This record gives sequence, C-alpha cells and structure tokens, in this order.
Amino acid sequence: MIIAKSEILAEEIVLDVFLKIWEQKKTIDSIGNIETYLFVSVRNNAINTLKKDQKFHVDMLDDAHIQLADYKPSVENLLIEKEMVKALNDVVDHLPAKCKMIFKLIREEGLNRHEVAQILNISVKTVDNQIVIAVKKIAEQLQIDLSYPKKSNGLTAFLLTF
Repeated sequence: MIIAKSEILAEEIVLDVFLKIWEQKKTIDSIGNIETYLFVSVRNNAINTLKKDQKFHVDMLDDAHIQLADYKPSVENLLIEKEMVKALNDVVDHLPAKCKMIFKLIREEGLNRHEVAQILNISVKTVDNQIVIAVKKIAEQLQIDLSYPKKSNGLTAFLLTF
C-alpha cells in the first residue's frame, strides 16, 4: 500500500517513528509484535503527516479513475447507516484480540490474508480461521443470517467479501 508518493517524505516518516521508539526505548520490551507495531506506527504517522500537509496526496485507489453518480442520501438513510456502522464497530471492539487485529488489518488496512500472516508471523490458515470466527461473531451479534448471502443486505456482503 502506497501512502506517500514522495520517497523523501516516506523516509522522513520512517525516521520519525524510529526516533520516537528510540526516545521511549525503556518501554520497547512491552511491545508484543514489533513488526505489527512498526507497520501500524508508520502507517498512522504517514496518514497524519499527509493530513497536515495538503501538498501531498493520499493515493488509496491506485490512480483509478472512477466516475461516481451523484448520491444524496436522505436523513433517514444517514441515520440508519451511522447506527449500522456504530453497531459493527462495537461488535468488532469486543472480538478476541487476535480476531480483532486480523479483521482490522484486512478490513481497515486493505491487506490480504498473506500479508496479514506475514506481518503477524502466523500461517494463512490461522488468518482464515480467525476471519471465520470474527464473521460468525459479528453476524451473531448483529443478527445477520449468513445462510442466504444473495438475498442479503450490504452489511452481509461486506462481512463475506475477503
């Protein structure tokens, strides 16, 4: 995933993260998985840097040129959507730690199963098993019937697309 288009900016971001770690070297032993910690720290630092400096662009769609139709949701739809997102976030927050981390890396960071397995130093099969557990728990808590995905709503499609 490319966030910073400038190699110089990317190097500065990485150096900033390492400087912060060096300044807090006494607490480095409390970090369970240094690869994940570094990945998340660099990504967050990059996003925060780009938000502060509008000269740089975030390229999340890999230069895709997509024409979107005008969409003006009703107040009712916005409220329903907001409630659904809050309910989903609440359920995800209560997942077991490993499930939550894997789910977020795939859903929020856009990583694939192999990348997550490599970052967390686990097998792809473990990633798959944790995703199944996460989806089942989310569906159960949100009362989503996963047995008929073709007749389901957007949230079911969201859960089943990996």
